[in-house]
Amino acid sequence: MSHLQASNLFSVKDRVVVITGGGSGLGRIMTKALDANEVSKIFILGRREDALQETISQSINGTVIPIICDITSKKSLEEAYKAVAAQTTHIDLLIANSGIMGPSMKPPQPAADGSLPPLSQIRDKLFSVPMDEFNKVLNVNVTGSYYTILAFLPLLEAANKRRPAPRAGVVGAPTAQVIITSSVAGYARNVSFSFAFNASKSATTQLVKILSTSFAYYSIRVNGLSPGLYYSDMATHVFQDASIPGQAIEDGSFPREMIPATRGGSEGDMGGLIVWLASNSGGYINGNILVTDGGRISIVPASY
Repeated sequence: MSHLQASNLFSVKDRVVVITGGGSGLGRIMTKALDANEVSKIFILGRREDALQETISQSINGTVIPIICDITSKKSLEEAYKAVAAQTTHIDLLIANSGIMGPSMKPPQPAADGSLPPLSQIRDKLFSVPMDEFNKVLNVNVTGSYYTILAFLPLLEAANKRRPAPRAGVVGAPTAQVIITSSVAGYARNVSFSFAFNASKSATTQLVKILSTSFAYYSIRVNGLSPGLYYSDMATHVFQDASIPGQAIEDGSFPREMIPATRGGSEGDMGGLIVWLASNSGGYINGNILVTDGGRISIVPASY
C-alpha cells in the first residue's frame, strides 16, 4: 500500500516549474512551498530583480532561478521562454500567477443610515479614472496570463513526451499542468474590490474553463485558484479598511460575518494546496476552479 502513503501521494520531487509573479505575495508562497518539497527547478518570472532575489533568499533548497520578465510584452515573454528553455528540456507545471489590483474603482455603498451617495458624485469619481488604468488591469490579469501560457506550450508538451509508456494496472505520472491564479472576486458580486479587478478575474476564471477544454486534446491540464483574503501587498488595503492588524492568520482575527473561518489565509493553506495540485495525487484534476477563502463568499455582506 505504499502508493497511498503521503510521501508518494503528495510527492513533487523532480518537477520543473515556472511561476510568474514569483517575487511577492502568493507567488512567493507557492515558490517556497514547492522548493521545500524538492522540485527540481523553479523559474520565477517578474519585473523586479530585487523582489525575485528576496524570494530566493527565503527558499531553502536552492532550486529557484530568477528570470526578469514583463508578461504584458510578447517580446519579454519570448525572451523568458528562451531563457528557461536554455536551462531545461521541459516544464511540468506553469503557474500564471501575475496580477494587479489597479486603481480604486469600488462600487457605491450605502451609508450607515442607508442613504446612497448621489450618482453625480459616483460618476465623477469613477469617470476620473483613465481608461488606460482600467485596461492595464485587464492586460496584466487576463491578456498577460493568456500569452504566458501560449509562450510556454512547447515546454509543457515536452514534459508529456517524457512520460513513460502506460503499464497495465499502474497510474501514470501526472500530465503537464497550467494553474491560473484568479480570485473569489471573479464571481462573487458581494466581494467588491474594483470594477476592473473583478471583471478581470471573471475573465480569468472563464479562461481556465476554455483553455482546459481546448488543451485537453493535448493532455495539458488547466486549473484555477480563487483565493480569498491572503495577506500580501495587493490585499493590504482590504486589511486596513477593515482595521485588521498584521497578517491575521490567528482564529478570531476577522469577524465571522466577514470570514467564517475568522482568519485570513496562511502560507500553509496556499502552500498545501499548490503542492497537492502539483503532486501525484493532483494528477486527476482538470478544469477545476479551487476556492480557498475560509468560506468568505458564502456569507460576506455587500459592505465588505
